[in-house]
This record gives sequence, C-alpha cells and structure tokens, in this order.
Amino acid sequence: MPTLSTSVDYERGLRRDKTARPAAGQGERAEPRQGTGQAAADAPVVVVRPADFPAVEEFLQLLARAVRQFHTYPATSPLCTDAISACHKVLSSLDGRDRLACRVTPHELIVDDIGIGSGTIIEHEVVRRLHRAHVAALDIDRIASQRDLSRFSTDVLRCDDLARSKTTLSELLAEHGVETIAPHLAHRPEMLEVGTPAPARHQLVTRERRRRQALLAAAGPASYLYPPDKGWVRLDPSAVFDTISLVDLAILVDDPGEIASMLLRLTDDEAGAESREGALQQKFSDVSTLIAALDPPLARVMFSKLARAVLELAPARRTDLLRRTILPGLLDGRADGAVLRDFPNVDLAESLCLLMDLETAAPGLLTTALDRLDLPAERREVVAPMMEARLRGEPAPPADAGREPGIDRHVRRLIRVKPTAGKSFADFAAFDLSIDDETRAMLGGIGESIARTDMPVTRLRFLLDLIRLEPSPALADAFMRRTLTALGELDRAARQPELAAWAVQYGRLAEGLRASRPDVADAIASALADFCTPERAIALSDLYAADGGGQARANELVCAFGTAMAPAFVALLDDPDMRARARALVPLMCEHARLLAPALARRLGHCGVAAARTIIKVLGFAGAGHEAALAEQLQHGDDQVVRDALQALAHIGSTRAAGIVGVHLRRGASSVRAAAEEALRHFPPAAAAAALRDLLASREFILEHPQIAVRLIDRAGQVGLTDLQPAMRALMPLRFRFWNPALVRVALKARTMIGPR
Repeated sequence: MPTLSTSVDYERGLRRDKTARPAAGQGERAEPRQGTGQAAADAPVVVVRPADFPAVEEFLQLLARAVRQFHTYPATSPLCTDAISACHKVLSSLDGRDRLACRVTPHELIVDDIGIGSGTIIEHEVVRRLHRAHVAALDIDRIASQRDLSRFSTDVLRCDDLARSKTTLSELLAEHGVETIAPHLAHRPEMLEVGTPAPARHQLVTRERRRRQALLAAAGPASYLYPPDKGWVRLDPSAVFDTISLVDLAILVDDPGEIASMLLRLTDDEAGAESREGALQQKFSDVSTLIAALDPPLARVMFSKLARAVLELAPARRTDLLRRTILPGLLDGRADGAVLRDFPNVDLAESLCLLMDLETAAPGLLTTALDRLDLPAERREVVAPMMEARLRGEPAPPADAGREPGIDRHVRRLIRVKPTAGKSFADFAAFDLSIDDETRAMLGGIGESIARTDMPVTRLRFLLDLIRLEPSPALADAFMRRTLTALGELDRAARQPELAAWAVQYGRLAEGLRASRPDVADAIASALADFCTPERAIALSDLYAADGGGQARANELVCAFGTAMAPAFVALLDDPDMRARARALVPLMCEHARLLAPALARRLGHCGVAAARTIIKVLGFAGAGHEAALAEQLQHGDDQVVRDALQALAHIGSTRAAGIVGVHLRRGASSVRAAAEEALRHFPPAAAAAALRDLLASREFILEHPQIAVRLIDRAGQVGLTDLQPAMRALMPLRFRFWNPALVRVALKARTMIGPR
C-alpha cells in the first residue's frame, strides 16, 4: 500500500528508509554487530544512564502518584497539593535539562532511550491513559509550575473520555492555559480509496513526475502543503507506484469535488451535511494550488472542471466562495482566481460585479480584475458591456436580495467620516450627492447615540465574555481588576440594582467554571471579595438603616455578593471606631444567615470578641449544620461568648445541639453552668429529651449538682418523659442521706416521677 506524500512543488514523495532497524518483536532477523569473532557479536549492549536519571525516574513516579491522588481525592485535598509540591520540587532540581522529553509506548515511557515504568504505578496511572489518548510523546519544561502539573494530572484522568471524542489532550491543556507541558499525538494516517486508475492516467502521472523532478532539481527542495506521510492511498495491486503525491492524486482522481473531500479528511475537518459542496468550499484554495502545479495544458482542463464544480454549487455557497476566496485571489494574483477564465460570459460578469461588495472596492477595481484575467480581446469586449449594464441599473442576483447595490455601498463608505484621520472630499466630485432631511436627522443623532452609551455596563458585558473564554488565571485576574473599576463606577453613581445584577452574573460565572477551571473561578471570587471593602460595608449599613427602599436594595446587594461580603463585615465589627455604625449590619446578617454562615464560620478563630459574638448569633439563625463550630466556642475564654454560643445552640434547637449543651452543663465551668441550664430549657421537648436522659442517668452529676438535678426532673416531667423509671429508682436510696437535704429532695422528686406504687 503506497504512502501519500503530500508535497505540492513537484516533490518525489517519501520512500521507506531501508536503513532503519525494525522494532523488537516484529519477526525481523537480528543483524550481528560489527566486530571480530563471536565474542564481539555476543557482547552485551551497555546503556549509559545520565547522571540525573534517578531524579527523572523519581519525578515520573511522583507524577504518577499525583495522578492517582487526583483520581481518588478532590483537587483541593492536602494529599493532592502535597503530591504536586513534591513533584514540582524534583522537576525544578533537573538543572541539566531545559525540558524532559518522553516517548510513550503501550507499557512504559522512554527517556534517553531507556524504558521507565513498566509494571509500576507509572504504567498504570500515566502510560496507559496517554496511550489511550493517542499520545506518542510528552515534553515537560523544567519551568512548569505547580498549577501546570495540577492541571495536567486532572486532564490526564479525562483521557478515556477524550478517546471517544475529537478533543485531544493538547487541546484540553491549551484550553486550561498550560503551555509548559506539550503532548504530541501519534501518527494516524487517513486511508484514501482511489481504485484502479485507467492506463492513460498512469501515463499522465509518469509524465508529470518527470517534469516535476526536472523542475525540483533546478528550483531546490520541495515545499509541502500537508505534513509528509499524512495519508495512505489504496490502489489496485497491479499499480506500479510506491508513493503518491497530492499532485499525482489530483490526476488520478480527476474530480475537484472528490479531491477536496480527500483533502478535508487529511486535515480532520468537518464539512457539514453536504460534505462534497462543503469540502469544495473549505479546500478550494488547496485544490486550485494543486491544479496550478500541473503542466499548463493539463491545468487548463482541470480548471475547467473546477469551474463547472463551482457553478454547480448552491447559489449561497457559490456567492460566499466568490467573495471570500476566488475574487480576492484574483486581485492578489493567486491561483484561486484562475478558475474565472472558464466561467461563461454571463456568470463571469455577475461574479466580477460582486467585487463592489468588498470593503476595499472602488469603481476602477473592475477594470483591474479584467486585466488580471488576461482575457482575449473579443471576449473582453463582450464581458465589459455586461458588467457596465449591471452596474447601471440591473437588479442584484436573487442570492443578494435585500442588499444595497455595489455603487450605493461605495458611496456610503465615501461619506463615512472617521475622527482619527482627515477625510478628503475630492472623491465626492464623481457622484451626484445630496443631503436630505432624513440624512441630517441621522447625522445629528449619531452624537446623541454615543452620549447615550452606558460605558460601565458595556465594559462589564465585554469583560464577562472575555473571562468566560480565558483559560489563564493571570489574565482572568487582570480582567477582573478592570471589572472592579466598572463596578465601582456603578457604586459611585448609586446604581445599586444594576450593581447587584452584574455581581450575580459574575458569581454565576464563577460557579459555572468551578469544575473545569477552578483557578479562574477562584480569581473571580477573590476579586469580588476585594470589591467588598469595609468602606462599602459601612455604606451598606447606612443604606439598610435608611428609610424608604434602602433595606430592599441592601438585601439585594447582600444576595448578589454573598460570601464575598463576609471579610468586610468581620473587619467592620472588629473596628472599635466603627462598631456603633456597624450595629445595623447585625439584623441584615441574621436575615441572610444561611448565605453568610459558611464564610463567617471559617473566621471565628481569627477575629475579635465583638465580631465573634455577632458571628455566633448569625450561626444560630442559620440553623442546623453549624453545631460543631458553636461547640468550639464553648471553650472560649470570654464568658459572654460562651453564653452567646449556648443561646445560639438553643436557637438552632436540634437534637445534636441539645446534646452539646448537656455535655457542657455536666462538664463546663461553673460560671456559665446557669446559662447552659437556661439554654436547655429553651429546647423543644423532642430535642431536649435525649440530653435529659443522659444527665439524669449520671449519678456523678446528681451528687455534684443536686439543685440542678431537681430542676431537670421537673423539666422532664413537663416534657412528659416516660422512660426514666430505671434512672429514678436508682435515685431513691438518696432519701436516706438525711445529712444532705439537697439529695433528699432529689430522691423525693424521683419518687414523685415514679408515682405511687
């Protein structure tokens, strides 16, 4: 099966390297090495390992372990971050290499012709995944950052999904902004069916090859349209060709549409539903370049076939191809425009008139295009009047319905005034122009339209789209800095509803990018937190305390920025000078307790007493789920903080909160034991029942705090606990301790709970 050598300029094509050694295990006979005698032939091959090879092997093992950790744990887990840190440390120590180049085989990585990782974690976690993703080689720069290694470890885990799609690992890394790690895909040639060419085609190919070889010897090395050996051509077994170039392929196929389809396959592009027409539209320049490389008489025949193929396209496709490729190619002197010579006169005139729709069109452009075609004099005399007649008043083709005639478009471009450069009005002398009332109104409204443009909103919309597409966290952070400037303009203009709406959009973007680009999502969240300064928190407090619709606007802003406002709130509550003005924030924070509680709970151990008391109150309003954070505050050195934490647990009212209060009542400090008892009284009966059972079943607690035990027994009676009979019977013998009246009262209360026998 011959290979497809994709040279354009008459190249000879690729041939198999006769000197290359076959790979091991392919059934080839091993050739003895040069030497004297059998000893030389049987001498073992000595592989000299570089000095840094142990470090290279250690790096690959650490990289494989990092991939395994990312497969098992979240990316933010300490196990993942520690694995990446160790991997980055070893990579940075490879002073003798600018980059680490690895070849990927089915079972191991080849570094400096030495295999690494067969049967180890490297094979299981890295090599197999890269092989399934058709990666043939992997280059890692020594300057790769921890973020680059982290993104690579995450993206390698998606190799199984990549194998079922057309996305490559290199494209995925580029999307995430990783430039220091470059995977190289394995060679996968396309198979092109040619069949059995006619003998006349064989003769044409042979003659063209001789002509190209003579030109190649005189002109220098060949230039390639596509990489050599990109595809394989399936021919009849009787064919005598060992290699087929793209020029040879154009002769053998003899159909421009089919040639375009083959070229489209070589570039892995998609033509859409109508593959033949779409392929010709996309690959027209390549097809015309191949045809132009043929012998001129043969090229004229092929260009005529190409012209017929263009005319058979759908009107919309043909017009688009003429405007985008053929007509610009004619003006630039490329081979694309040569196809127009084979158009019929009427079609040629219509096609050339499309030049007036180009941005650089001018009346003299049509004459230049006719000169470039180098038409015979008699044909030029026929085509030129047709073009003039169309420009004078004939309607545009049906495909251009609704568009302005070319002359009108040219006039509009002439009267367009740009403030950045002077405008010459000398060109207006060629036209009979007049400015009517409608034109004056339009010109007068331009300034008003510019003045009505909302610049902050326009910038915010533009920056939002940029950040949505940007994979690099550094650039995303730079875009967010400009975003904060535009948000500040809205804030200074007291446009709180619009400020809240844009904050919501940026917050949603961060949440949407959290899975695919967490570093960009972190940059967005960090920038929004920087925007929420203590000064803006004071303004929000004043807005909430104001009359009218201030509370509604303040609530809207808190809902929009969410947890980004937590640092500013805490800083304001800890400032003694601003504490009085910050009091209005407490009901606002309690109203949005569920939204703010996660971020506030993380700051409990890093704030002052005043802020801690407010945070504890907010956690109580947030409800169940924050009992552990409040339990930690029961060990606080400030008694008032402990009392507030007990009240917050009572406000939550869950069974877990009641258990925490019960434990503190039994083991806590005496200074706050009364507060714990009072908090337990405020729990719902169902939540307090378990805590009461534990306390009344503790004989040690009863002996130490009999007064509290009496009150708890009364509370148990109010709650209606009926399963305390064993615990109450255990307290009955305390009635004989007459020297301790408090214990006697406990026993009497217990007998009352049991009831008469």
